[in-house]
Amino acid sequence: MAQTKQLAAEALDEELNLSAVERQTEASHKGGTIWEAVRKADQAALERLLDTDHNSIYARGPVGDCPIHMLFLYGTGAHLNMARYLITRFPETVVQIYNQPEYYGEIALHIAIVNRNASIVKWLLSDEHIRPYREQQLAAAANGHFFQFGRPCYYGETPLAFACCTNQWNIAEILLKYGASMDMVDSNGNTILHLLVVHNLPQIYTKFKERWLEVHAIAISESSNVDDDKVASTKKKKVPLWKRLNKDGFTPFTLAAKLGLTDMFSFLLDERKIVQWRYGPVSCVLYPLDELELEFQQEGGNTPGALELIVQNAQVELIMHPRIIDLVDQKWERFARRIFFRRFLVTIVYLFIFLITTILNQTRIETTKGKGKKMVITSVQYPGGIHQIVRIIGRLIVLAGAVLKGKSEIREMTNVGIRKYFQATGAAFLENCLSCSFCCGIIIVNILYLLDIQAQTIVLALVSIISWGYMLFFVMAFQLTGPFVFMIYEMFCHDVLRFCIIYMVFLAGFSQAFFVLFDNNGFDGFLVSIKQCFFGILGDFDLNHYTGTTFQYTSVLLLVIYVVVVSILLLNLLIAMMGDTYGNVIEGATQIWHLERARIVFAIENEMSTDERKLDKNKYWTNVDGQRYLQIKIPNLKCFVLSCASQISCYDELILSFLDRISNLEKLGLYLTIYVTNRFIDGNHLKKNIFSRRLELNVFAFDIRSFIVIDDHMNLPSKEDIQRTFIDFQYTKILSYVDYFLEKQLRQCHIYSYLSEMRYYQKITNHFPDGLYQYARLA
Repeated sequence: MAQTKQLAAEALDEELNLSAVERQTEASHKGGTIWEAVRKADQAALERLLDTDHNSIYARGPVGDCPIHMLFLYGTGAHLNMARYLITRFPETVVQIYNQPEYYGEIALHIAIVNRNASIVKWLLSDEHIRPYREQQLAAAANGHFFQFGRPCYYGETPLAFACCTNQWNIAEILLKYGASMDMVDSNGNTILHLLVVHNLPQIYTKFKERWLEVHAIAISESSNVDDDKVASTKKKKVPLWKRLNKDGFTPFTLAAKLGLTDMFSFLLDERKIVQWRYGPVSCVLYPLDELELEFQQEGGNTPGALELIVQNAQVELIMHPRIIDLVDQKWERFARRIFFRRFLVTIVYLFIFLITTILNQTRIETTKGKGKKMVITSVQYPGGIHQIVRIIGRLIVLAGAVLKGKSEIREMTNVGIRKYFQATGAAFLENCLSCSFCCGIIIVNILYLLDIQAQTIVLALVSIISWGYMLFFVMAFQLTGPFVFMIYEMFCHDVLRFCIIYMVFLAGFSQAFFVLFDNNGFDGFLVSIKQCFFGILGDFDLNHYTGTTFQYTSVLLLVIYVVVVSILLLNLLIAMMGDTYGNVIEGATQIWHLERARIVFAIENEMSTDERKLDKNKYWTNVDGQRYLQIKIPNLKCFVLSCASQISCYDELILSFLDRISNLEKLGLYLTIYVTNRFIDGNHLKKNIFSRRLELNVFAFDIRSFIVIDDHMNLPSKEDIQRTFIDFQYTKILSYVDYFLEKQLRQCHIYSYLSEMRYYQKITNHFPDGLYQYARLA
C-alpha cells in the first residue's frame, strides 16, 4: 500500500514538473522579460533590465530556476559570456540553487560539469570575484527528485560526484585541486565509490581510490610531528573508503552484487585478489572472504555478504562467475555434500516411518455381511500386541523428528534473523516453508489426537502432502532434475495463475447463464451449474442435459461457444505458454542449477552453528594473518584457441563451463558447430557469456554455427535480427546469415569474425558471403 502511494506521488510530481517545464518554455518567449533576454543571449537587454531593477536577477522560474541557471543550461559561447558577466557583477548568483522539489539544490557548477565544460568549471572555482563562495560551491548538494537513485541523472549530489559519475576525471582533478572532499556521501549514504559502481566505471573507480590513498598517506605523513598515539588512534578509526557502508549496509563490492552488475563485480573481485605464486601456466591466488560472505562474528547482523545477495536476488549472471562457482564448490565438497546426502538418507527413512505409522493407524479388522453392493460392515476390531507397539514407537519417532527439526529451524532463525529466514528464495525458501509447516503440523496432529478431536485427520492429510513435498528440496540439488522443479514452479506461479484468472471470468459468466436457462433452485443450483461448467472444460458433459431445457437452442449454442473458447482456445493457450516457459528454463538450465545448488549450500550453512562451521573437517578457507581467504589455483593462460570439426550438443556443460575456468584470457578463438535447443548463438549470447566474464579480453576471433531442429511453435530470428545483436560489438567486423534445411528440418545460424580463420567450411549454401577465406583447407 505504501509503495502504491509512493508511485502515485511520483507520477503526480512528474506530471506537475512537466507542466512547470512547459510554463518555463512559455515564460522564455514572453517579450520584455529577463527570461527572453537570457534565451536570446541579449546582453544589452539584460543590462537594461538589471539597471532598471537589479532584483530581477533573483527572479524564479516555474521549476525554481534563476536566470544564471538558464544561461548555463543553454550553454552556448554567448550565453556563457553573459553568465561570466552576471557572476562578476553579482557574485552571489554562483550559489543560487533551484528551490523547487524536482531539481532542488542544483547550482551553476553542477550544470557546467554535466555539460562537460572544464574551462568554465575551472573559472567558477578560480575567479577572485567569487572565491569566497568556493567552499559553498564544492559542498552544494543537488538532491531533488530528478537526481534520486533509480533516475538517469543519479550522480550523487555534489559536484565531485557529478564529475566522477559522468566519467570526467579531468574535471574531477580540477575540483580536487580546489579542495573538494573525497569522503562525501549522498542522502543514501553512498560514497563516490558506491556511485561509480552504480554507473559501471571501473577506470574512474581505480583512479579515485588511488587518489584517496595518496591524499590520506600525505595527511598521515604531515601529522608525523603530532603525538604518535593520536596519529595511530586516528589511523585506526579511519575506515577505508571501499569498506564504508551506505544506509542499506552495502559496501561498493556488495552493492555490485546486489544490483547484479557483472562487469563491476568481476573488476572488484579481481582487484581484491592476492597472487601467491606462479608456476608456468598456473597461479595460486587468494581471494578475501570478508565481504564475499558473512563473517562468523557478524552472524545475525544486518550486513549481508556478496554471496548472500547473489543468492537472495537470483543474480544468475553473477552465480556463474568462476570465483563464485569455486566458492560454492569448496563449500559443497567440504561440508555441504556430506550433510546433504546424510540428511537425504535420514529424510527418506523418516518419511517411510511416517508412511508406515499412518498405514498402521488406519489398519483394522473388519467383519462384513453380504456380498457386492449389499455388503455391510458389522464390526471393527483394531489389532493389538506387536502391531500396537510398532505403531506407538512410530508415532514417537515421527514426533521426535519433528521436534528436532523444529529446533534446527529455530536455531537457523536465530543465526540469520527471522526476516532473512522468510526472505530466502528458491530451494532455501522451499526448505524453510515446508520444514516449518511440517513441524507445526505434526505437533498439532498429536495435540488433536490427545484431545480426541476429529480435525486431526484433515491436518494429517495436509501434513502428508507437505512431508513428501519436502523431497523436492533434495531433487533441486541435481542437475538432471533441479531445472524441472524450477520449471514446475514457474509454470504454476505464472502460466497457470494467468490461465486461472482468465478462466474464472468465463466460468462465472457461463455458470450464471446456464443457471438462468436451466431455472436451477437457489445457491445450491448455482453451485451445480459451476460444477457442470468446470467438468465441461475436461470434456465431461452430457449433451442431453443441455437439450432438455425450454431454451435448448440457446443452451446448445452457449455450450458450443464455451467449449470453443475454454476447452480449445484457453487450454491451447496454456499449453503454448508452458512451452515457452519450458524453452526459457531449459536454455538457462545450467545457470538455474548453479543458483539452486548455491541456495541449498546456503540453507545448510545457515542451520550450522559457528562452532560447527569452524571445525577442521568443514573448513574451506585459508587463514592468513587472522583473515579468511579462498585459495584456488587458476590457469594462467593469456591465449586460448578451441577448434572442433565435430558437432557439439553439450555446449553449456562442456564449452562454457571450461571457459569459465580461464577467465583471465587476453586472446580467445572459438571455431565450433553446435546443436542448441531453442535459440541461436548470437551477439547477445557472446556478450553475456564471453565478454562480461573476461574484462582483460581484447582479441576475440570466432566462427560459430548453431543448429536448431525446426518446430512450428518457434519464432526464430532472421539474418537481420542476428546482425542487430552485433551493433555495439567492440571487436572486428562481424558477418552472419541464417539458412533453412527443410529436408532435415534444421535451421542454421552462422556467425563469424572477418577475416575468418576457420580451416574448414561446412554446409555451403546460397547465402555464401563474399570475402576472403585464406585459412580454409576443407569445404
